[in-house]
Order: sequence, then structure tokens, then C-alpha cells
Amino acid sequence: MRIADAAMQVGEEVRAALREAGVSLAASLPDDWVAPIIESVDGDPDITHVRVARESEIVGICCGGFMTGARSVAVMGGTGLMASACEFATISERHGIPLFILSSLRGDGDDIRVYQEVQGRRLRPYLQTFDIPYQIVSSRSDIARLPDYYEHSRIQKRPYVVFFTKKLLQGIV
Repeated sequence: MRIADAAMQVGEEVRAALREAGVSLAASLPDDWVAPIIESVDGDPDITHVRVARESEIVGICCGGFMTGARSVAVMGGTGLMASACEFATISERHGIPLFILSSLRGDGDDIRVYQEVQGRRLRPYLQTFDIPYQIVSSRSDIARLPDYYEHSRIQKRPYVVFFTKKLLQGIV
């Protein structure tokens, strides 16, 4: 199986788990690693998908969706998480709005780009500093837990991040 085909299968599995969680709204910023998830969500007629130009827009759309009763998901690259710090604090945390985020795990051992390594070293400690829970999904069997993680975000009324490893997103593992 080609890597592209395997990656799309992973995207489809993630989409199915999001549907199981009741997600009806997705907002995303293009990112090469999470592209299979974005494409799968975009092709689902039961999920309204909004592509944005900045990560802060994702936070606004997902939090606004919550206010209308939609179950939403934010899809972005790991770098975008750090760029959205202010919005996490001023919208989601301050107002008790759940924000479920799917992100690439940049700067980890799979990522050989040196400029991502610096951000990767800081990303998880950043989330820990602000007490934002996260999970790392590194195998296809972990994808089935997405609805549980989604409910945790809703019950706690706060951001919750799910990181995907590069090998998983490429369909290698």
C-alpha cells in the first residue's frame, strides 16, 4: 500500500471517530501532516468544514459553534497551537468553553526539521504550564479513544489537545 493511501485510511479512521463523538463542525488550517484528517473531514457531508487563514480563527469558530450547540473540532499543526495561546486563555478557558484540538506532534523524534525541534521541545511544557490536558496518539488502535478524549474536553469545559505522530499520520504504524 502506498503511503498516501495509508495516510488517507488514517484520516478516514479519525473522521469516523469524530462522527462517533457527534462532531458536526470542523475548522482547520492547512498543515502537511494533518492533511489526511482535513481532507477526510472536508469530504463528510455531515460535518461543516471551515478552512481558515490563522489559528486564532479556528478557536473563535469552534467556541462560537459550541455556543450554538454544535460539537466542533479544531485541526491544526503543532506550531499553530503556540500561536493560539491568547485565544485559549481569553475565549475557551475564561468562558468555560470546551475546545477539542487535533494537532501534529512537531519537533518529536520523527520530525527532522531543526526549526520544528525547538518548538516541539517547548510545546508540551507549554501545555503543562497552562494545565491543558493532552494525549499522544501514536497507533491506529489509539484512534478509537478520540470520543473519550472529546467527552473529557466537554465535561471539563476546557481545551484538550490530541497530538498525532508523523508515522501514524503517514499510515506507517
